[in-house]
Amino acid sequence: MGRSLLVGLVLNIVFLSGNQLWADPQGCTVCGMDLSKYAHVRYVVTQVDGKSQTTCGVQCGLTLQIRLGGKFKSAVATDLITHREVDASKAFYVYKSSVITDMAPGFIAFSTKEKAEKFTKGFGGKVVTYKEALEIWKEQMK
Repeated sequence: MGRSLLVGLVLNIVFLSGNQLWADPQGCTVCGMDLSKYAHVRYVVTQVDGKSQTTCGVQCGLTLQIRLGGKFKSAVATDLITHREVDASKAFYVYKSSVITDMAPGFIAFSTKEKAEKFTKGFGGKVVTYKEALEIWKEQMK
């Protein structure tokens, strides 16, 4: 009886954590979440060798950038309102709003400072630049 219970437990763990054990090509490079559910906030990181990796959102994208170090070349964020791509270094971000788009505490990208500020009036949070977002996240990762 004990052995059957152990086998059942192991099988449950394997099936429940399958996304982490075997990387899904449609999953976030960092956390494995299903990218089809996060197209409205995805973040694409390009390395100096031209290879691109897609993440579920800004937070995972910043994590990947930090991990890549000198191999990082550029990134593209997705504006929450228009769903259009924007150069991540030129975007504005809302940090720690009441809206969680992909990960908490969360960064949400906007193509303009005005859009980001308007969003905070309804949902709180702090408007930050790309450079500030990267610094905040580097501190959080320590």
